Amino acid sequence: PLVPDLRFLQVVVVFCVISAYEVGPGPISWFIAAELFDQPGRPIAMAFASLLSWGGKFLLALTFPPLLKLWGGYVYLLFMAVALTAFWVTWFRMPETRGRSFDDIAEEFRGAEALPLQNNGDFNTFK
Repeated sequence: PLVPDLRFLQVVVVFCVISAYEVGPGPISWFIAAELFDQPGRPIAMAFASLLSWGGKFLLALTFPPLLKLWGGYVYLLFMAVALTAFWVTWFRMPETRGRSFDDIAEEFRGAEALPLQNNGDFNTFK
């Protein structure tokens, strides 16, 4: 073969990419949940953020090989579309939290009263 055995280098590069993700955009869902919910609602929000994060990673790992086989290199266009959609939602729909109290942020969500944010008990995320 023209290329020497690079298995060790490939493993190192994969570890570097995963580390860069976990130091960079990986914990964003935890920050969003921590800033948008008050103390009583924070554990539920953190659990849900963790579920979505791990679930998304699992779904990605599960669907990537068959999609790569089916679409070839064009599969990255699908992931680019998902990433651009996530960017759009974050940029235009998530409230700015810098320098604001929780009450100010919760007031911005008051228009979303139709969303089922309450359970049957006395717990209300946006009290």
